[in-house]
Amino acid sequence: MQQVAKPQVQQYRLEWVQALRAVACLGVVFTHARYFLFGTPEWPVAEHWLTLGAAGVDLFFVISGFIMAYTTAGQGRAEVGSFLRRRLLRVWPPLAVMVLVWAFTMNGGLAALKAAGSNGLLRTLLLVPANSHVPPYFEMFLPVAWTLVFEVYFYAVFAVSMCFQRWRWLVLHALIVGGVLLDPAAWLGWSMSPQHDAGLRPAMLNVASNPLVLEFLFGVWAAWLYRSPWCLTSRRLCWHLLLLVVAAGSWYSLARYWSFHGPLGWGLYAGALVLTLALVSKTLQLRVPPVLLWLGSISYSLYLTHTCTQQLLIRYVEAQGWSAHSWDFVWCSTAICLIVAYGFYELVEQRLVQGLRHLPARFAGVAGRTSDNLI
Repeated sequence: MQQVAKPQVQQYRLEWVQALRAVACLGVVFTHARYFLFGTPEWPVAEHWLTLGAAGVDLFFVISGFIMAYTTAGQGRAEVGSFLRRRLLRVWPPLAVMVLVWAFTMNGGLAALKAAGSNGLLRTLLLVPANSHVPPYFEMFLPVAWTLVFEVYFYAVFAVSMCFQRWRWLVLHALIVGGVLLDPAAWLGWSMSPQHDAGLRPAMLNVASNPLVLEFLFGVWAAWLYRSPWCLTSRRLCWHLLLLVVAAGSWYSLARYWSFHGPLGWGLYAGALVLTLALVSKTLQLRVPPVLLWLGSISYSLYLTHTCTQQLLIRYVEAQGWSAHSWDFVWCSTAICLIVAYGFYELVEQRLVQGLRHLPARFAGVAGRTSDNLI
């Protein structure tokens, strides 16, 4: 590795990031689809191979850290409000729509809305853990919303760090690492388990102390590397590094050295993968198939909608007297999940969210359409 002239950073969509988003989201979809085979002779195979798709969550966290650091380079205190409004418009409206859809289709409609105070619907809308003492908070009203609890915490900490201008990165690391150290197990027993309950109050202190938040820093480091003047001059070395990180990750995962979320679990490999791609993409022109770019663009919609789609499909198939416990149903249901996600993306992420972006500044604060689909 040697220092060369600083590369011109792409101002358009980073295709390899979109490809990673596509892979991460498909992994999560297949992880949940494996339950179709529960109780069948195929279950051990599905459990062994498809469980690994849950690592897509850790990959999403690392990607999020990369995107936040990459898109806000050079920004400071003056851009904090714009940053927070963009994140709110990107994440919350689709979540709110999907929470309401889930309530009416899966939880008794109006009865669920009337019971919002007890069933966690409002907590999900506010992205507060349904039970802060059962990390990593799978018990949300909309099951997949647990990851967004960590996302919004990172956004908040990231926004605070932006207020410190030249010291922002030091402050960001101090806040995230310091938050994790609120849990005595992190420094006494060096527990990096995201399932450990620190027993802190209020609830967001427990979120801050969860080691999952460290995964966002992996992405921040990758963004630094990507924007730095350092790059590899040997294309052959770049390809060797790519093959090495893919082979090592596959072997470790399949051998079950990593079997759960966390910075010392799947997150460690996700960080290594993003760091490697950030480095080699400065030398290699990584061509991404259009289908992966498309999947990457709808990945958030797919993530939000796939569980509801799967459950509704099971209801329909069983009501017809058909079997939902086969590999055929895994593939067919996944295809239908993609179709539904694309419709949700067009109606909600594009029309609704983009419409909100064009509201007067006093309501939305962000005018115009983003130049890419990264943020």
